Amino acid sequence: MAKRGRKSAAEQSVAALLAQTSTDDLLGAPLSLSDQELGVWRDVVENHPEGAFTPIHAPLLEMYCRHVVQSRLIADEILNFKREWLADDDGLKRYDRLLAMQEREGRAASSLATRLRITRQATVDPKTAGRAHRNQPQGRKPWEGA
Repeated sequence: MAKRGRKSAAEQSVAALLAQTSTDDLLGAPLSLSDQELGVWRDVVENHPEGAFTPIHAPLLEMYCRHVVQSRLIADEILNFKREWLADDDGLKRYDRLLAMQEREGRAASSLATRLRITRQATVDPKTAGRAHRNQPQGRKPWEGA
C-alpha cells in the first residue's frame, strides 16, 4: 500500500535517481564504432524496449552494425558502377566481385539480426500476424468513395 501524504525530500531524490537510471538502461555503443555504425547502433537500440539488449549482446550488435555499413558502402559502389565497364572482362569481374561482396555482407547482417532477434519474424507472433492479415477488410476502403 502507498503511503499517504507528501513525499519526503529523500523519497523524491530516490525517485529521481530511479527515473534517471531507467533512461540509461539503453546499451551504450562501443567507442570503436564509426559515425555511420553508431547511427545503426542507435537505430537498433532505440527501436527496442529498455533492457532488450544487455552487455552480452554488444559484440553481436557491433558486428551487425559493421556489416550493415559495409553493405551500404558496397551498394554505393555498385550504384556508381558505369555500364560501359561491363563490356570489358576486368569490369565484368569487378562487378561480379562487388555483387558477391554485397551478398556476403547482407547474409552476415541477416544472420546476426536473426541471432539478436531484431528481425520482423522474431518480434511478431505468427498467429497474430496472420490473423491481422486475414481480418483486413476486403474491397474499397470507406474513404476511397464510390
